[in-house]
Amino acid sequence: MKIKIALVQMDIAPGEPLTNLSRMEEFVAKAKKKGADLVVFPEDAVCGPLQGQTAFVQHAPAYLQRMQALAVKYAVDLVPGTWTVAENGLLYNQAHYISSDGTMLGAYRKINLWETEKLSIAQGTVPVVITTRFGRVGMTICWDISFPPLFTAMNAQGVQLVISPTYWSFPDGVEKKKEVEEEITLIDSLCVTRAFENNIVFVYCNAAGILEEAGVRSVLSGRSQITHPGEKSVARCEGNKEELLIAEVDVPVQLA
Repeated sequence: MKIKIALVQMDIAPGEPLTNLSRMEEFVAKAKKKGADLVVFPEDAVCGPLQGQTAFVQHAPAYLQRMQALAVKYAVDLVPGTWTVAENGLLYNQAHYISSDGTMLGAYRKINLWETEKLSIAQGTVPVVITTRFGRVGMTICWDISFPPLFTAMNAQGVQLVISPTYWSFPDGVEKKKEVEEEITLIDSLCVTRAFENNIVFVYCNAAGILEEAGVRSVLSGRSQITHPGEKSVARCEGNKEELLIAEVDVPVQLA
């Protein structure tokens, strides 16, 4: 089955959900005009990175409702990045898959947390694979890409396409050209490898730009891309500037 996927490599405004939500609708409208079936946003797209996520937890249900309405309005399937949700006194970094009729088909809580997340975010426990109009779809979030067992678990459930909202920046102190190139090679290699070894389409959507917060400067690594087991790199953002990337891809058939 063919699917036209739009990746929004978005420059996210930290702690400004209303601004981000408005811009997300603008991107969905543009993607729809270009024929997109599925629109994907980066991790933390609504609130910005971790500090912003935790500050707006009480509004998580409202974010979901707004994204559901957006999917219906533009008749597209939607993965609106992630935001933090609360349950039983714990916080989780959660991604959602919303169908074009507004149904929330599935949610995934990040299992493999980055070091700074472990201070305030609880670890998810369950790999998620859902049935959509485009086949069996799984979700990962950012650092999950580095853990093959998670993909193996989804493969056992017949996954065909995996979507990864991401907020990946260069490590602190990475300034030399060689170090930057090595980081880019790592990202590109992981994306191609996960698609190839699991016979899936892998959709990696990172954020764009530069984050300066509390005296710390982080450069987002960008490189949003779609990889395929046969075609390898189908489409890719070459840098970390804001970009709407759209490509059509064949979803592989998983053999029983």
